Amino acid sequence: MPKKPEKVTINHDFVFEKDADFDAQITAFRAEHEAAHDQILAMDARRSLGPGKVRVTFRVIEKKGKKR
Repeated sequence: MPKKPEKVTINHDFVFEKDADFDAQITAFRAEHEAAHDQILAMDARRSLGPGKVRVTFRVIEKKGKKR
């Protein structure tokens, strides 16, 4: 049976005041990464680092080529 490839992850720390700020930061980070690297980021884990601080682990997904 073939082995599954190991998932590639990226960690990023966010500092925020309100949940709405946190959501906006995640959306902006994902959009910037997608534009720069042509990869999609999916949230894999979230760990609190204290009040208003969170470390998010994103799973990297390669974009599929466009169909002709």
